[in-house]
This record gives sequence, structure tokens and C-alpha cells, in this order.
Amino acid sequence: MTNLLFIADVIGSPGREVVRGTIAELRRRHDIHLVICNCENSAAGFGVTRDVARDLFDAGCDVLTGGNHLWDKKDAIDYIGEEPRLVRPYNLPPGTPGEGVRIVNASNGTPVAVVNLIGRVFMKEADCPFRGVDAALASIGAKAKVVFVDFHAEITAEKVAMGWHLDGRASAMVGTHTHVQTADDRVLPKGTAFLTDAGMTGGFDSVIGMDRGAALKRFLTSMPERLQPSEGDLRLNAVLVSVDEATGKATRITRLQIPYENGAAAAASSSCRLLTGAEPAESVRIEAKMRTQVLLDQGHKPKLALVSVGDDPASKVYLKKKFEACSDAGIAVERVTLPAGTTTEEVVRKVQALGADDAIHGILVQLPLAAPADGNAALEAIPPHKDVDGFHPENAGRLAVGLPGFVPATPYGVVRLLQYYEIPLKGKHAVVLGRSHIVGRPAATLLSSKGCDMTVTIGHSGSGPELKNLARQADVLVAAVGKRHMVTADWVKPGAVVVDVGIHRMDVPGGKSRLTGDVEFESVQHVASAVTPVPGGVGPMTVAMVVLNTVIAAERQCATVRV
Repeated sequence: MTNLLFIADVIGSPGREVVRGTIAELRRRHDIHLVICNCENSAAGFGVTRDVARDLFDAGCDVLTGGNHLWDKKDAIDYIGEEPRLVRPYNLPPGTPGEGVRIVNASNGTPVAVVNLIGRVFMKEADCPFRGVDAALASIGAKAKVVFVDFHAEITAEKVAMGWHLDGRASAMVGTHTHVQTADDRVLPKGTAFLTDAGMTGGFDSVIGMDRGAALKRFLTSMPERLQPSEGDLRLNAVLVSVDEATGKATRITRLQIPYENGAAAAASSSCRLLTGAEPAESVRIEAKMRTQVLLDQGHKPKLALVSVGDDPASKVYLKKKFEACSDAGIAVERVTLPAGTTTEEVVRKVQALGADDAIHGILVQLPLAAPADGNAALEAIPPHKDVDGFHPENAGRLAVGLPGFVPATPYGVVRLLQYYEIPLKGKHAVVLGRSHIVGRPAATLLSSKGCDMTVTIGHSGSGPELKNLARQADVLVAAVGKRHMVTADWVKPGAVVVDVGIHRMDVPGGKSRLTGDVEFESVQHVASAVTPVPGGVGPMTVAMVVLNTVIAAERQCATVRV
């Protein structure tokens, strides 16, 4: 995979400061192979000069693109014709200095063609950009499969039309010129990454990069006023594009908006999406509540038995959440609390009695059980059709061969969460860290089943030192190993989606504690495109899926139409 970083319109020296302060870290975080930067306003807000271009190259930019202001500085005219790393708009009249296409080698050796175009609406000096890009692509031919197009245009419709014109023929088309980043980033059907406008890099306490006081005065008085780049609220706007160099097709496009404060990029950026569990869990609970009401209207009251042994504080918290969620959905709950010291035989007899009770539709044994009770024996005592946690061997077997049955709540919740956020799954590679029958194995089965259609690899304690390299191959990484902060940034492929199933209590200064997961969130958020938090990620989904499984169990036992 070849990873491209495109930096939006750099506005004067404030914008160049942001580039200098962020580019090295962005290269490291996202494994960038080529940096392309639009420089048309990088010299005092208008045009480019030799020294300014050299500043951007020294900062780490590999290729510079332009636009209608590229020639605003006199000494740029000769320089544009001399500098092989600078690309001016292709569709300008014959005789214009410079070149509109450059082919450069990325750091991984991949040839990348960079094309610059200018729109014709409101910029009449340009030739037709659509015919121009056709000619540019013809000139590239087989010399480069990866093609990046910077389309510098005023009108949204013209840029959107160009995206469709290039779909399947260029790896990416990103618009510039308006200085306002749009939120329509996507990979078009034939493999072209598209964004109407990448925005700008510079001061956002401004009117599109310029000092707002001077800009407002011009609007209010219609009198000339010298404009200067703003130095307030500095930010970097950029776009990450991942391209399969074998096909030239884009696999991902991600917008970046990174605040730049006190000479450094802020710790977090909008490049990492937080996949919280509250909203998808609420949607599942609403579904369960509606289906419960159908049962109630037919005279059936769903009922769940919650069984626990001992006085484990964590178990109390989980049981309370499940009790409240079921009650909210209209499900009756019977709490069965057995004291520590209860034998396995006593627990099994109680579970069997609940299984024989026709008024009980679901049974959940909260693990772990206090010694000497054996949790596995208790789980096997649950009738499979009442096993709403999906842990009975029969349900595990039915899941493995693709037959209907109950699916463990946590992996079921993971899949529903990914689907809720429309994370691309089909054809992608998932790596599941952990092989427990509660999470790891069923999660791997679900992700590889029809509906998800992922290629799945399971990594575990026996995988040895290659486990980290295995994790870095994942498009979706599910961490369920039970080791606090085992997954750090260097375990994650740039742009991967990370699901943290682990939960641990960690001491913090002041004699307090907080919950954390198997994933070191603070570092991983800078590499992943999306990550679930702990707490508040997978946890709410687990509870919601228990509620839904209970309703499904009641439907089946009451022979309603929703079986």
C-alpha cells in the first residue's frame, strides 16, 4: 500500500510554520510515502517564491502544486519552469512555464504521477480541465499507476463532476481553492478517492486565511486594504489517501484537521474516529423494546433469570446494568444470588430448575463464579434455547457451522457496532487477538460469516514474537487478550479500525482508579482511523445484545412470527 499525504493550501508564513511543525510526526504516525502540498498562497498569502518553496521542501514536502495565484510573485515565473518538483496547472495555454504533470518516486519506490488542474468557471484563462486531464492521463500512460490530481477550482459542481470524470482512471482527486474543508470524502465506485475541497493550512481566526479585520474593512467600505495572513488559531488541513500500487485504486481517504498550538500539533486530531457504544446500543435496545411490546400485546411477558455466585464487586456492576436494561425494555428479571461456597452441584440444580420453568425464557450465569463452583458446568446446564449469553457448547457449534442459535453477546455487539458506523468489512482483513470461547473465537467466526465476509486471522499467546507483525496486517483489529495496554501504536496499521474488548481497572495518582482496555488509547488514536474507547465502547453493546437475545428467546419459545 502506498500512503499519500496532501496538505491543503498553505497560507503565508503561519501556514509554513504549521507544515514545519507537523509533517515529520505525520510521516511517522501514518507511514507516509509521499507528501504533496499546495503552495499557491504560501508567500505572504499570495503566490510562491524560490525561498518559500525551498522552505516547504526542507520541511518535508516532496511535490508542490499550485493554482491561479501561483505567479503572483515575479520571481516565480522562471522558478516554475526550472523546479522539477513543482507542478503548475496543466490546462493553461501553450508556452506557460513549467509542467502540469510530474512523475516522482515515493519513498517505497512506487512511481506516482501528480497532476495539477485549474477550474474554468470564474477563471476563464484556462483551457477545458476535462479535456486537459484526459491529455495528462494519456501522457502518463503506463509510467505510473498511482495518479494524484489536485483540481484547483471555485465551483463545487465542477469539482464533483471532475471526480466522476476521473473515477477509475486516477487514484485520487482532491479539490483546492475555496480554503474550506468539505466533509464529502469517499472512495468512488471504481476506486478514485474524492474530496471536494481539502481546506487550508494556516490561521483560522481569519477570513479564509487572511486577517479578519482587514478583510471586514474591505467588505464594509469597498476600499482597498492590504491583506495579511492571519496568525490566530493555526491549523493543518490535509488528506490521507491509501492506494494499492498494483491496481492504482484507492482503498481509503481520510480528512485531517489538526490544531497547532505552542509550536506543536495538538495531541488529538479528527483523523481518528471515536466509535462509542451509546448510540448503536440504544438502537438495539429500541429494537428489543418494540419486539417486546409485540409479545406483551399477545399476552407473553419475556423473563430473564440472572444467576450469580458470590459477592464479586465487578459482577454486581454488570448485573445491575443488565437488570436495568432488561427492565427498560419491558423484560421481567428474576435475580438468583447464591452465596460464596455454593457447590457446583447446587448451582447446576438451580440452573436446571430455571430451565424447566416455562415462565423463564432466558438464563444468564454471571461469570466468574465464586469457588468451588465450576462455571463451565453451570453453563452446560442451561437449556440451549434459553442460553442468551450464547456460551452453551451446542450454540457454539451451531455458530461454527452457520446454523441459527444464540451468539455470545460481546462479539455480536462488536459486529453490530461496526455495522452501525458503516465500517467497510467485506473483503477486508480482520485480526482477532485472543481465542477465548467468550469473545475471540466467536468474533472470528462472525466476521468471516456471510454478511461480514472478512478474511480473518486469530492471534494469541502461542503466536510468538510475530504477533505484533500479524496485528499490523489488520484492516480491523479486535483486541481481546485480557492484557492491559498490550496493543500500542506500533501494533496498528495506519488507518486501521481498532476494537478494544478488554477492560481493566488501573490505579491513578490520588488514590483513585480508572477503567482502561487492552489498547493503549493515547498512542493508538494517532495511527488508527477509528477506535472504540474504554469505557463506553463495546461494553454498552454487550448489555444491549443480552437484552435482544432475551427477546429472541421469548419469541421462539412463544412461537411468535419473529422466530
